[in-house]
Amino acid sequence: MRHLWPLFLLAFCFSSESTAKAEFRTFTDSTGREMEAKLNQVSGEDVYIERRDGLATKVDITRFSKEDQIYIRDWARTAMLQDGAIEVRFTTEVDNKTRWASNGGGIMRKTWKQSYGIVLTNDAYIDIKDIRIEYLIFKFEDALAAEKRSEGEIRYLFGQTKVPTLKAGQEASVETEKFPMLETKLESGYYWKNGGKETSEDEMRGIWIKVYVGDILATEVSKPENLMRKEQWPTSRS
Repeated sequence: MRHLWPLFLLAFCFSSESTAKAEFRTFTDSTGREMEAKLNQVSGEDVYIERRDGLATKVDITRFSKEDQIYIRDWARTAMLQDGAIEVRFTTEVDNKTRWASNGGGIMRKTWKQSYGIVLTNDAYIDIKDIRIEYLIFKFEDALAAEKRSEGEIRYLFGQTKVPTLKAGQEASVETEKFPMLETKLESGYYWKNGGKETSEDEMRGIWIKVYVGDILATEVSKPENLMRKEQWPTSRS
């Protein structure tokens, strides 16, 4: 049989709630009494819950059973991560860019390697550990002798990298794999028999990342910002 806890709980009104979704569940206090409620916010040792009757209350976490305390701290950690604890920005890195060189067949080539830098900022008040970043890069490979630029191909480049510890209030930078890029142009006096364009150039069209802390998806971000709306994360990596 379930019993309502005695009203040592103080009615408390607050305006901010976590975006993490909490379901009603049965909480048990340290003496074994039960109450149906859901979590709204955790601040230090203060736990803000909403009872089935709609009353918002504040409870010290030590009032809960050991099992419920573990659940509450896990929920609070997930809520913190999903409420924007980690901010992301990107940089573009270019290495080993060559000068124009002829292949001896009328085509000039220039090559380089390109990658994205990923900068994470920890806006939380605690260190965040065990961060895994999965990334998807959209690389456009232009076609030689193409009549239209759209004849090139988009390649989906997957990878992942890790940040063991991101200190509170600090930044950490990692880099994706470096991918080969190519630009070409015809030498003077040469042309394609099909009338195709004289130049081609590979291009990085964007990056989409998913940031995990343990098994929790903390955030996902793309550059450009609308990439996640226009594209889909492929289910196959072939």
